[in-house]
Parts: sequence; structure tokens; C-alpha cells
Amino acid sequence: MFQQSAAAFQKIARESITILEKFTEPEFSQSLMTAAQAGNQKEVDRLIKSIGTSTPVEVKYTPTGLLLTIYADAQGTQCCTLSMFLRWGN
Repeated sequence: MFQQSAAAFQKIARESITILEKFTEPEFSQSLMTAAQAGNQKEVDRLIKSIGTSTPVEVKYTPTGLLLTIYADAQGTQCCTLSMFLRWGN
């Protein structure tokens, strides 16, 4: 199980890079930040899904940033998570 968890984590680590690369695109990041700061969870979720990752991503936001948690499964059970907090304000 440990080896499968490590392999699953490698996958979500790669997907986190895909997400971060998308966040560096000015138009996308502005749209995401605007939707989050307006409290538009539906649009935030749509934007995150549009990135095209295959693992579930949970998104929460605050006035100062965005918290993403990516989940992975091994042997049919949730084995690992990767959380990232990205700050956009003071």
C-alpha cells in the first residue's frame, strides 16, 4: 500500500505542476481570483476543472488566498493528499 500511495502521490504532484503552470497565465489567474473574491464557488470550480486534471481538487478561498487540496486513491481508498495555499493579497 505504501508503494502504491507513493505512486499515487507522484501523480498528484505532477498534476499540481499543471495547475500551477495554468495559474501563471495572467488571464486565467485574473479570472480565478475575480471569481473567488466575488464568492462565486461555481465559477471557481469550473475554472479549476477546465485545467483538465484527472484527480479531484477541492478549492477553498479566503480574502488573501486560495487553498487547493488534491486527493489520490490507491487500492480503492483515499491514500494521500497534497495541499497548496497560494497567497494573492496582504
